[in-house]
Order: sequence, then structure tokens, then C-alpha cells
Amino acid sequence: MSARRFLVAAGASIAGTILGAQLMFVVQDAGSDSGEAPEPSARGAETGTSSAPVSSPSASPPGRRVEGALLAWTPVDLDPALEPAARAAPGVTTVSTVRGAVVDLVASHDGTGQLVEQTPADWAIPLDAIAIDPGAHAAFASLADRTTVAGLGDGQALLSRTSAGLRRVGVGGSILLASGSALTVAGIVDDTTIGAAELAVTPATGAGLGIDTPRYALLAYDGDRAAVESAVRRAVPATVPVRFRAPGETPFLRQGDAVLPPLRLKELFGEFAYQRPAADEREFIQDPAWEAENLVERDMPIIGPMRCHRAVIDAIEGALRELETANLASLVDRSQFAGCWNPRLVRPGGDLSHHAWGVAFDLNYDANPTCQESVQDRRLVDVFGRWGFTWGGEWLCPDPAHFEYASPLAG
Repeated sequence: MSARRFLVAAGASIAGTILGAQLMFVVQDAGSDSGEAPEPSARGAETGTSSAPVSSPSASPPGRRVEGALLAWTPVDLDPALEPAARAAPGVTTVSTVRGAVVDLVASHDGTGQLVEQTPADWAIPLDAIAIDPGAHAAFASLADRTTVAGLGDGQALLSRTSAGLRRVGVGGSILLASGSALTVAGIVDDTTIGAAELAVTPATGAGLGIDTPRYALLAYDGDRAAVESAVRRAVPATVPVRFRAPGETPFLRQGDAVLPPLRLKELFGEFAYQRPAADEREFIQDPAWEAENLVERDMPIIGPMRCHRAVIDAIEGALRELETANLASLVDRSQFAGCWNPRLVRPGGDLSHHAWGVAFDLNYDANPTCQESVQDRRLVDVFGRWGFTWGGEWLCPDPAHFEYASPLAG
């Protein structure tokens, strides 16, 4: 079940969602990218975290009409050369650099001060949080949300609409974090306005909460998109890939747009509490009630025992049986199955791995190192794609052993 049973909470628990529900998500075609940075292991490395200071972009007035908008991001963290290049690109009028981190919720209250939820000592609910410059980011909000975004103040938070539903907290409510900081909910905005993050704060507030890692940039421009992209690409080192997206090309303008953001994972597969690991560790202790309700183990075709989320295990089995029926079982090396459910962070101090929900798994692991060319057979990729799983081999920094749930069955 969701973390609600595990928490000391007031009010009814959120309703569970099931895999058959229709998602507002499109599986990306070739060239799609990871929602997770490459997971560090003995076989691969990842680039360091940029420590560029929080900038103060020139704000566009809340009513300004944006002629064109682009998302730009690079693997792991935003390359430090990208933001200044974006500001200098021809026709670019506004840049919103979005910083992100996971923050830990320990309690929340409604507008009257009534307790809504509270975790036991040493437990917290991880939230996907971003820090934005309100004036600059308002240029990328819908007309309905623009004034709300522009008015965000220090010590306040915006909740995405889905996040507010999960939290059961509205405007005037408060979010208490494990750090001791309390945030007042200043507004509820559409999920797309803050890139499907769960909450958004100002850069000053974010700096105090550790929300200081640049994740992606949004660019407003008048003119030629190709010229903007070219100017940015020239400034970023040639070894660093850059992904650009425009509204309508991806469900949410955020980094890692080929996979479901944490907010959608919580909707579909439940929310859990955890005990945050030490600063240099990745594995964490997860809510045992959530594990008991949501995880199942099954002896699967080709690979043997597998523990995954109950909502996706039938689809995984269906794909494996299709491989067997098509005499393609040899495309999977049973000895290189690297698991499905694993409660861990992508990297120490980083985001939660999607393996923590039991909806991602790794096949032919040793033969397909992170950020190197894939040796997976395309027939294997296509079979899992038909069963609703996206493939890491097409991410900016490829992870060709990795598959994870992304959409209802292709049919």
C-alpha cells in the first residue's frame, strides 16, 4: 500500500491507481533520454556535479507572450557552459535555470494548522523538489498560473496539482521538512508549470534546503529555433550531449523526459516513506508496509526468480514469454540479469532510482556498460517496447542494460 498506512496521519489515505489507468505520457521514440543519471558501479563512471552559483535571470513580465520555448538539458547535471550560452543565443529573451534535489517531508498541516500527515521518527517521504527564479519561470507558465509563479516568495512553496492531491494540502497549508524548515504553500499550479516536480521554491529558499544542482534550462526566444540550438551546442563541450525539447514534443519540460517522473511513479505505484542513507551510500530502508503490499516475487521465463511491483510483473512475464515463443530466449543471458526491485539512490545524495518502485530491471548487464555502445539485440528492445517498457540504450548517456515501465501496452 502507499506510505499512508505506515504514517501517523490524519484523514483518509489516497486512492491507489492501477496500471490500466490512462497515462498522460508518451513513450519517446529513438533519441529519448533517461530520467536517471547513470548509476555508478564498477563498470561505469559519471560526471561531477556542477556547483555554479544560483543566477538571477532577467525576469519577463508575467503577461509577456512567449514566441517560442525550449527545454535544454545534459546528462547527470546541467553543463555549466549551457546557461551562459543560452543567454547569449540569438533571439533568446528569457532563461529559467531549474535546480533540483530530493527533500524529505516529515509532516504537513492544512491551512487551519490541523495535522494532515506525520512520519515516525527517522522516517521521511522523499519529494522531488526544484528551485526557480519566479520572474523568469513565470514566462513559461500557463496564463492561469503565471501570476502565482511570479508571486512566489522566500519561505514559500508551490505544489503541483497532483502533488497537492497526494499531500491533501492546499493554499495556506504547510510542509515541514526533515531539515527543520517549514514551507508555506503559496499556490497550486498545473503539473506542467513546474515540470512535474512535487514542489517549487525560490533560489534563496532552495539554497538553504540543498536544492542547488542545476538540472535543466528553459529558453524563451523570438526567432529561429535551429539558430538557438546551434549556438548552445557550440558552447557546450563536444563530448557532452545536449537534448532539446519544445512544448508538445514531451509531456513535461524537465530533464529525463523519456521516463516517468517521480510524481507519476507515486500515482501509479504508490508512495513510500524511507530512511535516507548516509551521505556516501546509496541503499536505503524502505517502508515495509509498502513493500508487503506492492512487491511480488515470481519465477519468470528465461531469467528465473524476479521481485518487482505487482502492477508490472505480468507485462514483464508477457514479454519474456513472447521471446520464448519466438525462439528468441537466447537474446537474454540469465547470468547477467541484474535485478528489478532495489531500494537505492541513483548516486549518493542524489535522486531515487526507479528500481526502488520495482518497475525497472537490467538485462545482459555485464555486456552493456553504462555510457557505452549497446550490444543488445534490437529484437529484444522491440519486444519489451510493445509491452510498455522504455529502453536506456537511447538515453543521452546510454544505459543499454536498463528497461523500465513507461506507458500502457502499445497494443
